[in-house]
Amino acid sequence: MSKLYKKSGVDVVKTDNLIKKAINFIKTSHNRNVLGSKLGFSAEYKVNKDVTLCAATDGVGTKSILSAEFKNYKGIGQDLVAMCSNDILCNNGKPLFFLDYYSCGSVKDTQYLQILKSITEACKKINCALIGGETAEMPSLYVGNHFDLAGFLVALKGKTKKHRIKKNDLIIGIKSNGFHSNGYSLIRKIIKDNKIKPDKSFIGKERLSSFLMRPTELYHRHLSTKDITQIKSMAHITGGGLIANFKRTLPSKTKFDLVINKLPKEYEFIKKYTKMTNNEISEVFNCGFGFTIIVDKKASK
Repeated sequence: MSKLYKKSGVDVVKTDNLIKKAINFIKTSHNRNVLGSKLGFSAEYKVNKDVTLCAATDGVGTKSILSAEFKNYKGIGQDLVAMCSNDILCNNGKPLFFLDYYSCGSVKDTQYLQILKSITEACKKINCALIGGETAEMPSLYVGNHFDLAGFLVALKGKTKKHRIKKNDLIIGIKSNGFHSNGYSLIRKIIKDNKIKPDKSFIGKERLSSFLMRPTELYHRHLSTKDITQIKSMAHITGGGLIANFKRTLPSKTKFDLVINKLPKEYEFIKKYTKMTNNEISEVFNCGFGFTIIVDKKASK
């Protein structure tokens, strides 16, 4: 196991413990309309007997640092929307509206407009309205081109029949489009420690700098309303990797077989510099699957 991986694991455990402590006082703000979420992908709020809302918030992590360094902003807005909308999809939410928060040292025309256009185009792809946002200049916090993004999405909770997960159900993984928006602190450390030049290094035939900026898939575009009626559970594979996120969709103590024997070509890059095993990689990255669903075997035909 690599030193990089060990450090990441310790941070995750510490964060989980802090969240558990925080939840104890956070729940004191709730009223009876707060439904919460057993899956933990998005929150739910019951407005009345007919209307339930889902809400999710997220950012793009340290991928924004590479975006600034490469001056590549054309897909980072889709990353932002997808990190929220894919979580919403896990609770069968239909996107209604999105708000963004963009912070930087000083607003630069090209960066600002390309990021906002990217957010807008992503919202249009999932029939979601970008209704507002916030722009903040903080020169004491951000240097040069560096910036940060966060977003908030509200959706209408769809009504579907609940299906019980049972023995011999089928796990289906929907392909990712690269690393999405996770694991970039590790990736950046690999680049820095090994003095890699992203514009002169390749993953397959694609420049590393271009590959790393591939935007996160919008999985609302992959699943129809008919598909969703037959799905027993859905998981968005983000921080914590394939295994941990998939397990969040299951009843406790459920046994499953989810073995990845062959990883996509981009993981040769990770293995080369960290010597991480497939199991270790599956606890950090999506392993080529950005979204998983569980269905009855009959429904998969």
